[in-house]
Amino acid sequence: MLGRRWNASLLLAIFCLTAAPIARALPSGTANASVGDDLTTDYAKQIMRQSKVAEMKGMLNERTAPCDDFYGYACGNWHRQNPAQLFGNIMTDTFQLIVKGFDRRLQRLLQSGEMRSELEQKLQSFYRSCLLADVRDVHYKRALLSIYSEFGGFPVVERESWNAPSFSWWRAIAAIQHKYGQQIILAVDIMSDIKNHTVNRVYLGPPDNKQPISILKNLEDKALAHQLQLYFGVAEQLAKRTARQLIKLQRALAEGSLSESVSLEEDLALYPVAELEQRYAEQFSIKEYLGLVLGKDNVPEHIYIYSENYLNKTLQTLQATPLETIANYVIWQLLEPYRVDSEPNELRTWCTEQTKKHFAKLTDHMIYERYRSPEAEADVKGVWKQIRETFRQQLAGDKLDWIANKTRELAIHKLDRMELHINSYDNEDFEGLYGAVSVDRQNYVLNVQQLLMAEAKRSLKRQHNPATSLEATDVLSFTPAYSILDNNITIPVALLQPRYFWDANYPQALKYGTLGYLLAHEMIHGFDDEGRNYDANGNLAPWWDDRSRYEFEEKRKCFQAQYHSYKYGGTSLPESVLQSENIADNAGVKLAYKAYQRWLEQQRPEVLQQETLAGLELSSRQLFFLSYAQLWCDDVQSLFKTSVAKVDDHAPGMYRVIGPLSNFQEFSWVYNCSQQAPMDPEFKCAIY
Repeated sequence: MLGRRWNASLLLAIFCLTAAPIARALPSGTANASVGDDLTTDYAKQIMRQSKVAEMKGMLNERTAPCDDFYGYACGNWHRQNPAQLFGNIMTDTFQLIVKGFDRRLQRLLQSGEMRSELEQKLQSFYRSCLLADVRDVHYKRALLSIYSEFGGFPVVERESWNAPSFSWWRAIAAIQHKYGQQIILAVDIMSDIKNHTVNRVYLGPPDNKQPISILKNLEDKALAHQLQLYFGVAEQLAKRTARQLIKLQRALAEGSLSESVSLEEDLALYPVAELEQRYAEQFSIKEYLGLVLGKDNVPEHIYIYSENYLNKTLQTLQATPLETIANYVIWQLLEPYRVDSEPNELRTWCTEQTKKHFAKLTDHMIYERYRSPEAEADVKGVWKQIRETFRQQLAGDKLDWIANKTRELAIHKLDRMELHINSYDNEDFEGLYGAVSVDRQNYVLNVQQLLMAEAKRSLKRQHNPATSLEATDVLSFTPAYSILDNNITIPVALLQPRYFWDANYPQALKYGTLGYLLAHEMIHGFDDEGRNYDANGNLAPWWDDRSRYEFEEKRKCFQAQYHSYKYGGTSLPESVLQSENIADNAGVKLAYKAYQRWLEQQRPEVLQQETLAGLELSSRQLFFLSYAQLWCDDVQSLFKTSVAKVDDHAPGMYRVIGPLSNFQEFSWVYNCSQQAPMDPEFKCAIY
């Protein structure tokens, strides 16, 4: 996914993302011992608890009854502190808080003289070259020209001198991916075979070209037109006309990738290349295309096609699009990594983000090394063991009697094989990743070019390396993720930042309601409507018996109907057959709560006294549910709500609270809801 060398559509299917806000973090000051000592005093601990109370109360709207609308109660004042904007952040959530917190620490480090190695100095040099990038500078524009002239030229710039007969869209995008790894219109990737992890396969599918926002199309046109004028001196009317054409094509391609819900099992097929060559002969030579991407001696006999529907619709779209528009689109996408998309007063922040994007693993490791907390690691691993054991007992018990015994045994085996990893990159070969890359402190475009070329070479070598799955480094930098193909959960460094979600000085209810839930959510992805088709080794090998599969399907339909009945922005949520995120949300909060109850039962009275917060007149169990709900506080600009809900597999934040808690009887008991309360409906959906 972004920083990826895999397209978003397939990676979203492989990595079942929680998309949970994982908030603030890392000590706000430097990591010296005196600051740490100050935080150990009783006074400091009291202040930290009071600060947490103030933070949680600041989101509350106590005029809303918890049993009427728990999201409105828990998050009713979020929008006052973190308002979405029509021109700016169209959505705010706690995700942004953790990302911004991490970026602030990284920016301070990049601006300091505290680099510990030549590689860190190289990273700092890249950041400084970004600060010097000037789109008006003649050297910057010449650097862009040297890049795009290799791939058929830029019609909107070259006008009459552009050589249309020599341009081939599929040859151009193949050559671009081979050299720079950029996936435009189509995406070729190499990873382990989903049915046999001992070998690698080539996959062809859609790139990450989703366009969730459609309300302000005119503003998009104007922004793109302005950039064409700024970067290339295109005349105003031509820039406007070209911008409209590019946006139209971009949306047509995006609609092809979003036209239907896809799953790995149903929308991934292995084909002989010779068969595909014959089938698509009139549109393009798929064999030559693969040869240009992979090298002509590396074209496999078989490849996987992910979303054949997308491929067919894309080819139809391109047939109906003027060649000049396609060429402009390809070159504009090619140049995207080099564009400086920042106002001058925000350049430092933007350059920090670009540094993190291109050095994702190294930046995570740098920050982690400086703020490493063995206690936080122990917390994560300890809660993980409790969550896994809680689910194991549930699988082994008689509550899930709809699962046949043989399937139950295989589920327990898969659970026992599931692992948790902290994304610290302690064993990463950073010298191998970045050592050969030269960084010029004066030339940002050249630096980006060198980094993309190095990553492209590494990606192509996958063909001859041991079989591995792909990584989503950008996504894994801020959210936990379950990998279907590896049967493991990855926890980002950002989640270990202290005092945002949980801390030794806070009630443990907050830790179980946030960290516990997140881990349980990801764990359940191994047993949801997609994950249950993969065995303990991550191979696509359905192992559920027919009766258990039928019972699961009947229970899944309950979630499908329930979430479709919810309206967001005046529109019903999509009636999707894929309910993996809703299943994981519902089961995740239940398992986390049960693990917390087990913890409570094992504690001494003096420990239990610390399980409430002065200033919040709530019991420990009520605090658990409040901390869970406040994970999902957000504000979305009203014009975009329908678009956001349509493109995200996750329910909107309010329904990630209302849905799971209204299905959980324990919640109603803890908050003393009447049987007529909206949060305690008579009919409840459940699988686990």
